[in-house]
Amino acid sequence: MLKKRLWLVIYTALLAFLSVFIFFKIQERDLIIQLNNHNLSLDAYHVVLKKPLTIEEFENKIDQDQKLPSLQIHFQSPKKNTTYFFGTGDFAAPPMISGSFFPAGDFKSDVSVMVVGKDWKNKLYTPKDQSYLKRHGHYYPVLGIMGDKYRSDLDRQLFILPSTSARKKLLANHFRIIVDGKQKLTSSQLKAALPLDKISRLKSKKLFVSQGSWTVAHWAEVLGLLVVVIGFILGTVLWRLLARQRYHEARFLQKTSQTFIFEEWCYYALFSGVGLIFGLIAGMIIFNMYDYLLLLLFVGSIFIVANLYLIIRLNSLVKREV
Repeated sequence: MLKKRLWLVIYTALLAFLSVFIFFKIQERDLIIQLNNHNLSLDAYHVVLKKPLTIEEFENKIDQDQKLPSLQIHFQSPKKNTTYFFGTGDFAAPPMISGSFFPAGDFKSDVSVMVVGKDWKNKLYTPKDQSYLKRHGHYYPVLGIMGDKYRSDLDRQLFILPSTSARKKLLANHFRIIVDGKQKLTSSQLKAALPLDKISRLKSKKLFVSQGSWTVAHWAEVLGLLVVVIGFILGTVLWRLLARQRYHEARFLQKTSQTFIFEEWCYYALFSGVGLIFGLIAGMIIFNMYDYLLLLLFVGSIFIVANLYLIIRLNSLVKREV
């Protein structure tokens, strides 16, 4: 009897494994989107200043507002792959292949220093322990190389921490200014800290979707999750169809209807639960994810709904067969 029900273990294990793979692809896609946008989230703001400010004056206004969360601020050159960088608090740093990103809380430097994308690696000059990149006749010290195993626009970027003297000369208004908070950042917070003429959400140049269009960016993964949900429903329906014959056997053995429903539910919960655990473990071993919370919530919710649906269908079966 038990051997005939073991199919459910294999079936749910495959669905759980597929769920892990889909959530892995979601996280992978999120990372690529973020790297394509200079490691900025889609919650970032594009701001335009109302009056001229040097980069130093801009940064001072940010530092003076204690209500702002940890920020990364990009002063992007309009036609080049160059970004002047400033950060406050525990700002989000991009993935690094080697070296380090700009140190948090220490943006005062007598010389301009760089962090470069991995496409610049072969252009670095390293006489001893320190690497340099020659740009416009100057050699800039390079702190580290940004990048990941995925190809992205970040690979071609140059992030510059300008020297103290350069900050006094560079006008922030000449750059495309992007402000991104590590925690939730509102437009009203930025308006209170800076003299802004315009403020708008950053848009992904790769996807042409605005912040909030998660489904558009992950349409393939959404379809995959729908397949998993439908798969769980079909598995429950099949279990209920096979339970009809077992109900006649239970009546022959003079079991009560409630006993039959309870036993069927227990076996279903046991075998589907074991299958889910095996599938999740196998998937987590193969696919390296940085967060499992949403995956576990998704699978756990489907498991609960499937069990409730089965109980309803079994009650319907018993009433119809009486």
